[in-house]
Amino acid sequence: MTENRMLIVQTSVLPDVFEKVIAAKNLLKSGDANTIQQACAMVSLSRSTFYKYKDTVFDYTTQKRGRIVNIFMLLRHEPGILSNILNIIASFKGNILTINQNIPVLDVASLTLTIDTKHMTITPAKLIKEIADSKGCKEIEIIAME
Repeated sequence: MTENRMLIVQTSVLPDVFEKVIAAKNLLKSGDANTIQQACAMVSLSRSTFYKYKDTVFDYTTQKRGRIVNIFMLLRHEPGILSNILNIIASFKGNILTINQNIPVLDVASLTLTIDTKHMTITPAKLIKEIADSKGCKEIEIIAME
């Protein structure tokens, strides 16, 4: 029994049917085609071929994901501190995935952020430095990176 393996292969050596499956999937995803039948007709592909390959053929470039970074912070309990930090992240095109802020104790709140850095214009380490230098951030560290 052969194992399922993933290969990266240049499209120039593959039959064009694989490109058509990708094109049909993209039409469906973008909404330019409402049904599989319509998408297949638009790219001149049989539905049976689409169904045969739809779960096994993927565009490698669409599989890229940004690095997910989890950050822990201790922030002063003052109005606008969190908003300022979120604005810093947004200014570098970071995408906030989750925010978990605890109730302040002794005027300090702990905060955990999960950020998708796929489109960020600076490295996570530089982002940490920017946030650390901002008003109200008492402590910051990266606790995990995917």
